[in-house]
Amino acid sequence: MNDIVLSSTWPRHGVPAPERRTPWLRDALAAEPDDGRTLPLAGELDCDVCVVGGGFTGLWTALEILRRAPGTDIVLIEADICGGGASGANAGYLMPMWARFSSLLALGGPEEARRIGEASAQAVDDILAFADEHGIDIEYRRGPWMWAASSPAQRGSWQSTLEDLHRAGIEPLRQISAAEARTAIGTRSHYGAVLDPGCATLQPAKLARGLRRVALDAGVRVHERTPLTALRTEPGGRTRAYTTYGSVRADQVVLAINAWAGQLEDLGRRMVTVASDTVLTRPVPEALAELGWTDATSVCDSRRRLNYYRTTPDGRLLFGKGGAGVAYGHHGPSTLWGEPLRPGELRQQLTRILPGLASAPVDAAWTAPVEYSVTSLPFAGRLKSVPGASYATGYSGDGVGPSRLMAKVLASMVLGINDEWSRSAFARHLSAWIPREPLRYPGSLLALPALRAVERREDSGRTVPPLLKRLVSVDPSMFRL
Repeated sequence: MNDIVLSSTWPRHGVPAPERRTPWLRDALAAEPDDGRTLPLAGELDCDVCVVGGGFTGLWTALEILRRAPGTDIVLIEADICGGGASGANAGYLMPMWARFSSLLALGGPEEARRIGEASAQAVDDILAFADEHGIDIEYRRGPWMWAASSPAQRGSWQSTLEDLHRAGIEPLRQISAAEARTAIGTRSHYGAVLDPGCATLQPAKLARGLRRVALDAGVRVHERTPLTALRTEPGGRTRAYTTYGSVRADQVVLAINAWAGQLEDLGRRMVTVASDTVLTRPVPEALAELGWTDATSVCDSRRRLNYYRTTPDGRLLFGKGGAGVAYGHHGPSTLWGEPLRPGELRQQLTRILPGLASAPVDAAWTAPVEYSVTSLPFAGRLKSVPGASYATGYSGDGVGPSRLMAKVLASMVLGINDEWSRSAFARHLSAWIPREPLRYPGSLLALPALRAVERREDSGRTVPPLLKRLVSVDPSMFRL
């Protein structure tokens, strides 16, 4: 019998104390309290499909399977509560995948890259329409996403992407001047940018909890606080998912576990997990108005360890920084949670880019893991050791919109449908890889200080020595989010 036994650190056991919850999740739970319909699993269950993971990917997949095959018996298990992982801790950017067009092009060719780009743009509209239809107040605002240069060294970082899009005959991104990029949010630290107008920002945990409610109403049997401990292929080809106090036997299993997928087979060689630090201020609408930042423009700069910043409907600033730290092996998802790992650096970057908001009172700050794939794109497939189990992971810091597309990929795989999603670039084998331990962690510890030195020089306009630049260009997937 084929089987996988998971380590005791995968995923987090138990429920974090309320003070460790992100403000997104605290607010979502207050708005939609626990209704008692998702008790921990005890005993044995039998079903058609078992979904592991109660975030965007798992919940969208359950609903997509039911849309295509009504009456499918689905059990969803979640180690914490739905939205307790990345889906309740991310920055809430809902964007098409045009900024990753070059990666799509390299993986799937021009026609597939364009198809996925257009599908990702449609997913933005579909997610917002879904929230409206089901009465989920996700606090969304439509507004452009800005890919900015926050230092002179970052200027033109988007040029190759614009050229690839132009050759494909599509122009979804618009280049703007440094003056326009500065005026848009009231900063002196923008040196040019491109805009994607087809974006939005939202409250991610409210979306996750709303998806949970819709899935329950649709007949999905959800069991929260139910960690998966092992998978086993049984005689006859069915798969049993073992949990702490019970098990689920299913025809198909879907592993929607994001960063925790690094512990499965060789998936850890195709992605790396790093920490992302985030701070959310209390409402400061007057300060934002003084900057002229009164719309829903959201920003990511062009650093390897990028900065990202946006506002909320009630006038808060969210400011985050990727690449705050790494963890040994594949235990990052279990260890990269809690207080920011580099609060000083987070504050320094906020002050550099938005000095007028540097003294804004802080409501909450946290760090959370982000899995970054070797292609910067999500990927899906079936486990070799447990053929009845499918997975999707590798969102690379952009999972709100793409999770809707990966649900289509997983639904096609589970239902045995040969279509554009089961054959998509997301389902193709990745040949690139990341070094195994014990080389990966020491290498990152050596490279991170060098990368920070390069960024400090670039921020201040100083020249970066060629040797130092070569040192940090070895493996960008280790740091870029």
